Amino acid sequence: MHSIGYYRLSGYWYPHRIRRQLAGSAPVIEDHFTPGTSFEQVLDLYEFDRKLKLLVLDAIERIEVAMRLRVGHTLGRRGAFAHTDPNALSTEIVAVSDPSQPPAYAGWLESAHAKWLRKVQQDQNRSKEEFAKHFTRKYGGPLPVWVVTEILDFGGLSRLYEGLKQRDRDDIAASFGLRDNSGAGHGAALASWMKNLNYIRNTCAHHSRLWNRNIDVQLSYRHLTAIPELRHAASPTSAKRVYASLAVLAYLMDQVCPGSTWTADITGHIQSGLVAMNRSDTEMGCPPGWAAEPLWT
Repeated sequence: MHSIGYYRLSGYWYPHRIRRQLAGSAPVIEDHFTPGTSFEQVLDLYEFDRKLKLLVLDAIERIEVAMRLRVGHTLGRRGAFAHTDPNALSTEIVAVSDPSQPPAYAGWLESAHAKWLRKVQQDQNRSKEEFAKHFTRKYGGPLPVWVVTEILDFGGLSRLYEGLKQRDRDDIAASFGLRDNSGAGHGAALASWMKNLNYIRNTCAHHSRLWNRNIDVQLSYRHLTAIPELRHAASPTSAKRVYASLAVLAYLMDQVCPGSTWTADITGHIQSGLVAMNRSDTEMGCPPGWAAEPLWT
């Protein structure tokens, strides 16, 4: 308790509180705990979530590294500094705000691309990576795109990917085995997945509760159903909780690290951990029979 803190730990005893169902209204959560609840059970749930987040971060790290390489390589084919060239990017990211609308803030005509570039310059100035400092000392000016992709945070990388031309987005999606019903690379789905995984990554990095969290940046059912292995996760319950994101991670891990034990590790952790605490995997959004799906076997 002295190492964790009351408010952080309170999220883990919330599921143990008594729920009263009143006729015609939502359940009432009482301040009392269900009989038999112990402080050790709360700590076990906290520890379960901590290990879950470590597994999730391990997968996201591998996917993020692969994404950095592929975005830098693909955009780099258009030029070393293609990330600074509006003609090399999609019209959506380089467009400015509608001048017919009243300005909401100073610089309202600035494009999303210009804002992103300003953030890149800040990241370059702050970067402690030796390769970035060496390039700046030797050449000055902007970094080439294959260096930029190595200093961006996950959110900045996701925004750059979203701002690529559709053909480039689709090529990268296809390299992850992500294709639409026509067989073409499904760049729109991957862009959506990157936003969701950025949210999940930030949740883990800030040591926030993950296992039964209501996901704010949810995955699209349409994009999940486009992939046969993920159709079972295309439900409101799975997308609202962490399960759909875990399924996407499992799919991408199979592309990035074939033969990895990650899917077995995450399956084992969920099944053994929750059973030991007498909790249900439905609290994580897991659908019935999820562990027997081809994605996990």
